[in-house]
Amino acid sequence: MPSDSSLRITFLGGASAIGASCAFVETDSVNVLVDCGIRFEPGRELPDLSSLSGKRVDAILLTHAHTDHTGALPVICDAFPGTSVYATPPTIDLVGILLRDALKLMRGADREADLPLYSQLQVDRAVAACRPVVFGDPVELFGTRITWLPASHILGASMIHLATPAGNLLFTGDYSVTPQRTVPGLARPSLPVDIVVSEATYGERLHEDREAAEQRLVSQIREVIEAKGRVLIPAFAIGRAQEVLCILRQAMSRGTLARIPVWVDGMVRAVCEVYARSERYVSRQLAAESRHGRHPFYTDDIRAVRDPSERARVLEGGPCVIVASSGMLSGGASAFYARQIATQARDAILLTGYQDEESPGRSLLAMAAGQGPRELRLGGETVSVACTVASYGLSAHADRLQLAGLLQAVRPRTVVLVHGDRDAKAALGRSIECRDVVLAEDGQSVVRRGRPRAASERAPEQRPLPGPEDVDRVRALLGPPGPMPSLDKDVAEAWFGEGAGPEHRDRLAARLEALGLVRRDDERRGRLWILAPSETHALPDEARLESALKAENPKGRLLEMCMRMRLPPPTLEMSVDGAYHVANATLTLGGRVLRSGPQRASTRKTAEQLAASCLLRLVAAESSLDGARSVGEEAAVELARANPKGRLLEWCAAASSFVVRFENRADARGYAARAIVRAASGAAITTAWHVAPQAKTAEQAAADEALANLGGLPADSRGLDETPGTGPEPAGGPPAREARMLLNELRQLGIIADFGYRIEDRRGPVHQPVFVIVAWARLPDGSTLEGDACESGSKKSAERDAADRLASRLATAGIIAG
Repeated sequence: MPSDSSLRITFLGGASAIGASCAFVETDSVNVLVDCGIRFEPGRELPDLSSLSGKRVDAILLTHAHTDHTGALPVICDAFPGTSVYATPPTIDLVGILLRDALKLMRGADREADLPLYSQLQVDRAVAACRPVVFGDPVELFGTRITWLPASHILGASMIHLATPAGNLLFTGDYSVTPQRTVPGLARPSLPVDIVVSEATYGERLHEDREAAEQRLVSQIREVIEAKGRVLIPAFAIGRAQEVLCILRQAMSRGTLARIPVWVDGMVRAVCEVYARSERYVSRQLAAESRHGRHPFYTDDIRAVRDPSERARVLEGGPCVIVASSGMLSGGASAFYARQIATQARDAILLTGYQDEESPGRSLLAMAAGQGPRELRLGGETVSVACTVASYGLSAHADRLQLAGLLQAVRPRTVVLVHGDRDAKAALGRSIECRDVVLAEDGQSVVRRGRPRAASERAPEQRPLPGPEDVDRVRALLGPPGPMPSLDKDVAEAWFGEGAGPEHRDRLAARLEALGLVRRDDERRGRLWILAPSETHALPDEARLESALKAENPKGRLLEMCMRMRLPPPTLEMSVDGAYHVANATLTLGGRVLRSGPQRASTRKTAEQLAASCLLRLVAAESSLDGARSVGEEAAVELARANPKGRLLEWCAAASSFVVRFENRADARGYAARAIVRAASGAAITTAWHVAPQAKTAEQAAADEALANLGGLPADSRGLDETPGTGPEPAGGPPAREARMLLNELRQLGIIADFGYRIEDRRGPVHQPVFVIVAWARLPDGSTLEGDACESGSKKSAERDAADRLASRLATAGIIAG
């Protein structure tokens, strides 16, 4: 075999992020395209085919049917006529369904402004160009042996192994390690591998325990059904919908869920039929159902909606579960059902899969996390969401530990990471032993030269246990502490690169405990809890930082400051980078956007506290008052005892020609207040700003300064124009008087006997109430004055406006000066 054989992989799409996956492989003997995806939302993202100009394409190889791997097939087959497409039989069947459905969507009313990317004739030609392959049976193309291996992602999903003169190349496609109900589990590739091109979709995440997620899903459905509600489960037509149907079928069979109508709608119906005739590629349970003449999904309770005209009857039929595509609510049957179900408080929409950033489902995902407005954009319509929204981890992708475990098992010389954002790829890259790791980008070419590794040349089967020098890499592999433990078998598999027996798992767990990185569960010893810095001796610096931030609580102070300053709360973006949570917080202040920048910490709470601390410093720099005087703790105690504000109000009441007014502002450090004492002549004393954690303390400090400037003398013994501290009004005049504070002062002075608020009306949905409030004042003679009614989306805001109206009424009545 020549030593100078070369291998070039050019990524035409789907490398920089989850998108239109497509790679062009050039060797000395054959050129092939691996996958040819499209991304419909947002816009239409096709692979960039410009680099293929003038080049030969000998074959197109498909890993699986999902549109982000196959959606551009008609365009590419048209560009390279006569080129054969190789895929497993279920993949070919599913591709035909998906392409025809995509063409229907492109021709639909919601896309009239766009021309379809391809025609029905092109779709038919692409499907006709497909050649079936079988798992494990290699195909010889121009001296290159190509083998499809099970990937356990969806029906027919494959890894593709190419034995080329320059090396053995493995494309993983999308794959799953966690056992699923519809397809067999992953079989680790036994063929030698020099270069692996691996997905990194969840390279920075660990999945929720699958069994626990399924139990939560069934429990939520049971709760909604018992309340006479309906459940919509938007699901990917291939894979996720069938998994959900199996979960529901088993739950009703075992009695954990009452027998209820389950309706299947959208493209899911046609896909279920492909599963029913693909016995060789489905799980043993589904294969057994098919062999006995039973449908693998449908029962007397689980039925298909045969025609769109039946959908209204489904919605009117009472409590039920609807499983429909699309999984992101970007169109199809699920969007139709969501328009009605979203508005009903007793119904629920339950998400089970990935939601694209531009999809309607992403808005629901934010609602499930308690974020964002409860509004859903479906097509051109905005729907208010009153129903329950929740999310469940039923992913058909491997998580970080599982990805790392596969890469350790095949022991390649080079790892190329694709199909994930840069943070996910970087986190996964730090979790593996291979030193030649490429974080691929769209348009990038990876070139390697040499000879292929033989099976006998693979690295030794067992790695040593980690030592102190491996702490950073082990932490990157384990990830940050979380609410779920890791399983020792998964950690061992990720570390050793292969399955480990009980003895090796126990030794590894003991070593990780000795390093201070994990603690084994007291009852289930196979579960490992990742330790936070405060729980271990291994990370003293991080533990001290965590303790200090907990005591300071900058996040709580930031939220309190936002309430004081009437600012929207900061937005927070969280991600995981190896062993660390990363927090990015932003806050809008006076039209400017303040950003914390990425703040890393071992625990999510500490990262959030770091981000909040940064924002507090930025706010203090932006909103500080020149010359403001801080009130210390001892001074605050003395002010509370002396009560200078009360004395100042008494002084002004006795000298009827004087009025005192307090101005308040929110400040990053607390509240700021100053006092303005004004005579009938117009002369005034304005104190400096005083800042304290409580508004009352700041006012006391301002009153104390005012008293000192007045000298405590009766009003008629001294003119204000002679009083020390007299000065001109601040530039632009003082801020408007706070009516609620004015009413309180009038009550203290006895000008009014009392005041308060009355809720006249409350309307609107629970999540968007509208309050109608009237403020009233009782005068010393027993009579009552009321202001005009005011309405607002918050009770406090309505009270503030009502107080302003009442103050105006008091001025109109001549009770106070205007």
